[in-house]
Amino acid sequence: MAHASVQNDFRIVVENVMNRWTALRMAVEHGMGGPLGLNTAIELIDYVTSYCTENKSVDSIDLREVLEEIMDQEYETICEDDSIQEISVLLVTYLNLLKQGKGDEVRAQLALMKPCEMWIVSGAKIKYQRMADSSDSENDDDDLEERMDVEQSTTNGNVEEIGPSTEGSSTKFIEESIDPGWTQVRGRRRR
Repeated sequence: MAHASVQNDFRIVVENVMNRWTALRMAVEHGMGGPLGLNTAIELIDYVTSYCTENKSVDSIDLREVLEEIMDQEYETICEDDSIQEISVLLVTYLNLLKQGKGDEVRAQLALMKPCEMWIVSGAKIKYQRMADSSDSENDDDDLEERMDVEQSTTNGNVEEIGPSTEGSSTKFIEESIDPGWTQVRGRRRR
């Protein structure tokens, strides 16, 4: 029965921490998790709760790796602000307190947290922020073709044509010597 109590109390902790995590909210609001990003965040809370309470020993390094992998795979997001490390340490600290039977101390610390909007709930309305996308153009192929055209370089006049690597390829590569030691390769479509 003590395990169920720890799991229920820890779920409340995870909900509180995840609802305050700016990187997760921004990933959901910017559609990085697709149209079901909110559902993935709900599943994230369930998964982290189960992962931490069902494993015998969980440390912040293990949890950090799990959260990094989830953010990368589910939200195509890499957090460079050390927030995953902070969250991992915080969650493991609360988990250890709960396992030691110090649930009252954890609840008191949660009560001291600044109030926040509990947005990771089923049926919540998320205000999605549209990101600038260069693929809105109807003439993507034409634009791509224009960008891929090779400009003749006048740096030193050394232009070497290289054939396609596979038969039937629709791309011809032209190698240009730009700087001693550096070679720039640009693609160009065959017509």
